[in-house]
Amino acid sequence: MGGPSLTKEAERDDAVYRYSVRCDRATSARIDAAARKAGINVSSFVQRHFESILDARPNAPKLASFDAAGFDAVAFSKRHHVTLLAARLWCTLRVHAGEDGQIQRFQTVLAEDIGCDHASTGRLVAALIEAGLLETVRKGKQGAPATYRVIGEG
Repeated sequence: MGGPSLTKEAERDDAVYRYSVRCDRATSARIDAAARKAGINVSSFVQRHFESILDARPNAPKLASFDAAGFDAVAFSKRHHVTLLAARLWCTLRVHAGEDGQIQRFQTVLAEDIGCDHASTGRLVAALIEAGLLETVRKGKQGAPATYRVIGEG
């Protein structure tokens, strides 16, 4: 008997498809530099961005400008029924998020940003997600930070 046909092979759940892209030398150098800055190899960097293509929300509203200096963490925490530390975390995430609301951050960096221990950041992130103020785009992995989307208040 012969092996499985190509059609049946392509229909398997674990099938992997390869794509290739073309870019000029200058773009390749910028990608290489960005991968080095992120501390990962170029293939992982490109793969991470490839995986985010379908995560993007083309019609998602852009976040309005944000004034961190005028942010009232106490009022925010009362309004959204989250702790003061969770409010400070949301503010930090909001400050660093792009206009699409996405931010990539390691939990250790989040802990440093708000001055708490690393173990607490997971609880704080979960509280913000439960309150509808944050969503996980991609979970962090060894050597790759998690990607979150900050939800605006309005």
